[in-house]
Amino acid sequence: MTSIFDDPRFNASLFFPSKLPLRPVAGARDLWVEVDGARLHLRAHDAPGAAVTLLLFHGNGETVPDYDQAARAFADVGAALAVVDYRGYGASTGAPTLRACLADALPALDALLAAAPGPVVVMGRSLGGGCAAELAKTPRPRVVGYVFESAPGDVLGILRRRGVHLDALPEDDAAAFSPLPKLARCETPALVLHGACDTLIPLSEGEASFAALASAQKSLAVVPEAGHNDLSFRPEYWTALANFLASVSP
Repeated sequence: MTSIFDDPRFNASLFFPSKLPLRPVAGARDLWVEVDGARLHLRAHDAPGAAVTLLLFHGNGETVPDYDQAARAFADVGAALAVVDYRGYGASTGAPTLRACLADALPALDALLAAAPGPVVVMGRSLGGGCAAELAKTPRPRVVGYVFESAPGDVLGILRRRGVHLDALPEDDAAAFSPLPKLARCETPALVLHGACDTLIPLSEGEASFAALASAQKSLAVVPEAGHNDLSFRPEYWTALANFLASVSP
């Protein structure tokens, strides 16, 4: 039986890739990650004195250059920002599918670990939360924390938002695509960040992710009056992120 997650119509409804010309940015290195059938673009920003490097799997419709200006804000809370584009996004080649997106998470992390010394925090924003959950299910050397920002916790909710209504998933699909069982295997420190007024991915999904995490050191930061795309406009967001990064930094 063919998985719904391999249906081109589903993936076309899920991903909104945008292509931007690749321009060099002062204080940043452009790395290339070879994956099966494609090449991913990863940009690592310098942040002298930062205690950790933060690998960001960004939200849908975003690209690496969207975070060039934000790198300074991440540096201010103690992290050197690195951002990777999914297949078909920005300068990355190939076509995005959810299965490939999850499979590419580990090669992206390995490429960053090879290029950047020191501890790493993995962050998944919205769509990127699935990539972070995929990595979080297994302890990773030098990965000291995970951040889930506005991330979906209900894989059936992802389908419902695209007009696919199922009562349950086949066992193989649940194992591959449902984030909650993966989070139940995560023993690394974790932070869940979610807007109280998120109408795209409701707060209840962030709360479910927080409850599922097996981490002994975990926290849930609910940003008052924030929606899905405006968390980083709020000081509470940066305070929660700074406190978490400080707690996992050597």
